Amino acid sequence: MLYKQTNAWKHGQAVEEDFFSLLLQRDPEARRATREEQFKHIDFVSKHGTFDVKSMGRVNRSDNNTQGERRWLELNNVSGRVGWLLAEQLDYLAFEREDDFIVVRREDLRKLAKKLCKCDIVECPVDALYNLYQRKGRKDMLTVILTDDMLAIDHRIWDKH
Repeated sequence: MLYKQTNAWKHGQAVEEDFFSLLLQRDPEARRATREEQFKHIDFVSKHGTFDVKSMGRVNRSDNNTQGERRWLELNNVSGRVGWLLAEQLDYLAFEREDDFIVVRREDLRKLAKKLCKCDIVECPVDALYNLYQRKGRKDMLTVILTDDMLAIDHRIWDKH
């Protein structure tokens, strides 16, 4: 099955649409990223900067429900290339919560992750909180922080309603 046919992909697209409508209220000239920009982890471009939108996710791939308490941060993507946390052309990340989005500067989040995370590599995703995790057979490198950790850095709350 192609990823674009999955429920996760469809959910992500709906979350991006929700965010885009909020971004257009702040900048009517905002636009979707080009295909080339998408390879740089950019979803939207506006006068305020570039944005990547992150929907609520699962702790484990086998989990049925999404959650917003823990956030996966991508240092390297599945191909081993620069992940979105380290993507220098990306200005802001918007993390979905139930009723709003937390918007943070990517560089501020990178520094926070560096401060919070140890360099211990763990084998189980439930142990990835403040540790490094790599999925079997992939070249990615991930870590997890708590969503509440982001409230310690400069952030904006964009209400969905």
